[in-house]
Amino acid sequence: MSFELPHAIEKHYSFLNEAQREAVVRTDGPLLIIAGPGSGKTLVLVVRTLNILLQGKAVPQVIVLCTFTVKAALELRDRVAQAARTLGYTGDLSQLQVGTIHSICNDHLTRFRHHTDVGAGYEVLDDLTQPLFLFENFEEIVAEPDVDGKYLGKWSTRWTTIRGLTEFFNKITEELVDPEALTTSGDPFVQQLGEAYQRYEKALWERDRLDFAHQQKVFYNLLHDPEIGGQVRGEVHYVMVDEYQDTNYVQEQLLLKLAQPQNNLCVVGDDDQSLYRFRGATVRNILEFGRHFDPCSQVRLTVNYRSHEHIIAAYNRFMDGCEWSNPSSDFDFRYAKTIEPNRADDHPDYPAVFAIWGADQTDEATRLADVASFLKESEVIEDYNQVALLLHSVRGRHSDPYVRALEERGIPAFAPRARKYFDHENVEVQWMVGCFAVLVGWYGGNRGDLRGYALQNLADYVDNCLKVLACSGVVNDHPLARVLQQRVAEIEGLQEGETLNRHLTDYFYEFIAYEPFAGAMRNENRARNLATFSQLLAVFQHYYGYTVITYRNRGFIRLHLFNSFLRFLYLGGINEYEDPDRPFPRGHVRVMTIHQSKGLEFPVVVVGSLAANISSAKQADRLLGPFYHREPFEPERRITEFDRMRLHYVAFSRAEKVLVLTTTDTPKAHFNPIWQGLPQWPYVKRALLAAQHFALKEQVPLKKRFSFTNHLKVYETCPRQYQFFREYAFTPSRSAEIFFGSLVHQTIEDVHRWVLEGQSLKLVEKAIPGLFEANFRGLVNAGYRPISAAQREIALHQVSNYFEQNQDRMGQVIETEVDVSLEKEHYILTGRVDLLLGEDDKLELLDFKSQPRPEEDDRRLGHYYQQLLVYAHILEQRYGKYPERLSLYWTGESCRSDALMTFPYEPDRVDEAGAYFDSVVGQILARDFAVRQPPERKVCAECDFQRYCRGQGVIGIVKSSNAELKCTTDS
Repeated sequence: MSFELPHAIEKHYSFLNEAQREAVVRTDGPLLIIAGPGSGKTLVLVVRTLNILLQGKAVPQVIVLCTFTVKAALELRDRVAQAARTLGYTGDLSQLQVGTIHSICNDHLTRFRHHTDVGAGYEVLDDLTQPLFLFENFEEIVAEPDVDGKYLGKWSTRWTTIRGLTEFFNKITEELVDPEALTTSGDPFVQQLGEAYQRYEKALWERDRLDFAHQQKVFYNLLHDPEIGGQVRGEVHYVMVDEYQDTNYVQEQLLLKLAQPQNNLCVVGDDDQSLYRFRGATVRNILEFGRHFDPCSQVRLTVNYRSHEHIIAAYNRFMDGCEWSNPSSDFDFRYAKTIEPNRADDHPDYPAVFAIWGADQTDEATRLADVASFLKESEVIEDYNQVALLLHSVRGRHSDPYVRALEERGIPAFAPRARKYFDHENVEVQWMVGCFAVLVGWYGGNRGDLRGYALQNLADYVDNCLKVLACSGVVNDHPLARVLQQRVAEIEGLQEGETLNRHLTDYFYEFIAYEPFAGAMRNENRARNLATFSQLLAVFQHYYGYTVITYRNRGFIRLHLFNSFLRFLYLGGINEYEDPDRPFPRGHVRVMTIHQSKGLEFPVVVVGSLAANISSAKQADRLLGPFYHREPFEPERRITEFDRMRLHYVAFSRAEKVLVLTTTDTPKAHFNPIWQGLPQWPYVKRALLAAQHFALKEQVPLKKRFSFTNHLKVYETCPRQYQFFREYAFTPSRSAEIFFGSLVHQTIEDVHRWVLEGQSLKLVEKAIPGLFEANFRGLVNAGYRPISAAQREIALHQVSNYFEQNQDRMGQVIETEVDVSLEKEHYILTGRVDLLLGEDDKLELLDFKSQPRPEEDDRRLGHYYQQLLVYAHILEQRYGKYPERLSLYWTGESCRSDALMTFPYEPDRVDEAGAYFDSVVGQILARDFAVRQPPERKVCAECDFQRYCRGQGVIGIVKSSNAELKCTTDS
């Protein structure tokens, strides 16, 4: 076929090689792109997307781009936008559906949740909260231990049961296994597993939760709904999926379904880089992709633009050293391919691949530090962040020897995912653990039985935290010590039936107002660690159901917080904060797992773990395999071998200029093709000087997204609140106001969705109480503090009154919850329009406020108007016409005439509004969080940081008969 491209692409992307051009040109029908490392697959996806748009084959909103991670999705979005500017494409790219498979599932579930069993406030469980959910509902989901004291006849403790069940439950969902079939199995364990899974699903639905696997399964079921599935597929014309080798069965099935009937499905990936079997992924999806279609085009990108030719030759030999043929099938276990270097590049002759063989671990680590120091002192590299050490694990016992050796040479190491949050270096975390141990009394004899797994280890850690807290001066008459004494006395003094209206997070925010926390808050890293602590406390309160402290629950809080929750976190470890805008900080050698390195590249890569025993999870597939929808693929006896090959292939292919293999013991035999005959350090020193200087690449940060409500409004309200709650991500303690507004908004949104689907107004009116109750339960399950019965009645009245007052306008509803975004030079402005109405070919933009109408001179109105102006400008570009009216609807008013506030659309004021938001975002990006204009008194009075700001002099107290807060400024 002809590989001709539109003139603009030919002009600006003439450097595409033949295979890349073919991948860009083949836009219609199924396409498999096998993309080797460094072969420019993201570039191909970007240009392919623009080719579809420039040829007019589709508009942005019918194109779906799936990536493996959120960061990859943001990068792809930015690169498409940049390419569009280069090529002169002016369409509204904000409507491109770019995201992870999970986020795309979530977007559709949000839109069609009223056609599922999922409630409005449903929560998606992650790697932390899924096991906590199992713990919270353990008695309900897991049967009593058998006669040998084992759960399901297999596991001895709750925690080992939860870890094991998590893997099995996810597999059952991802493989679309029928749990009924499990319950009739002849295997007692599988039978009990099926019964436990059914109880787990029941608990999920009752509590309005979804794990990641169920999120996908619910969307998969929606796609098979004759009406909804047809509507979704009708709005999708092209689907492109990156990292397809890391998809699982349910993802494969929903992607195949989503692309029907056009089957314009393009999948990109590399079977050699399939790493996520332990998360349910299967390499067979990419190896068998072609069998779903007849015909199916295939393009192989094999030219590597990243690595030195000696590195490429080395990892080609490595992969060729394994037997990949599959005599029992037409499909081998690997696509045969040889990666080629880019011949246009200069490949100077120096030892681009060499080995470190240490006498022991200390010697090995010292030699690694020598390599890094030599490269920097010889000016082969500019910065230590051009060196990455890749290990199969970065937990302390694996990474600490290297980190110590580097630091002894004055070379900082950066290993944020070593799960060292509770380590001794994070003294502020130890202070806070000590404070809560004192608060709830988890010391001495109050700890109960410490014979449980690792409880004694936790007790030793907490005892040390108490010592560290005391050494910081928090003893006797210290202000924080006095506060602790008062709060402990309050809790201990509770009588039968009494309650303290305090969350654990309320105590947290009280503690940080005092030294030593107040001083720690001035250090960004320490402040972020404390923010993580607030998040963990919020998770504890939510998943263990402790809203306030009572006479009856105070003992349970003590045991659950330490014996259960903190023990779980301490055992598993928590990662420290990692700045997404500066993933490779200057001056530090990066230490990471091979899995973390996927998709990245470094001038110098050091790969360890060559002698480590790395196993693969097989048990779940072995037991559940007979219930899957397809026959086994890879022989179980070879799975570990294949996984090791793919894991280290990823590691080796991250290197651009130098690849170093390091070990103390003889490497595993499968490394022979790459290891044997390698020159060794330090005998390569002189030859390495022939290497070219490795210039430091500037890291281009992804454009940040700022929304009107969650960012600009918060900053305008108080820059300090923005800094703490948005920049550092502290979790607020109280959220009753959020609950009320969310309840009203979600129920009104449900009303509009029912109207849009053609339901009669009488049916909608009858459904309002049920919709309201479902949303109320959803918000409670999501952890929001419930509003009072009186407020609940007011909220329901606001919804019912709105519907009654506006039935005559329901027929004008065009869209509800309309996402809008505008790409600016340095950021992306986002928002959501509550309602879009149309009458006589005119548009009206409507935004709801669940409050009474303010006075005309309220300063908020000017900001709301500017927000509506920018929304209207974005919608004008999308629809080709501007909204005639911009409206705010105050649901706290009884009559529509009072509730509806309208503004004219003045196009000449759009630039003025845009400039204002530019200035606000500019201050945020400049990290200017000084308080120059005092917030309203109510803002400070309801803020968790009230005590902290008072102690720092940001707000003060006016002495009067009724003492009140007075906001001051930082100046």
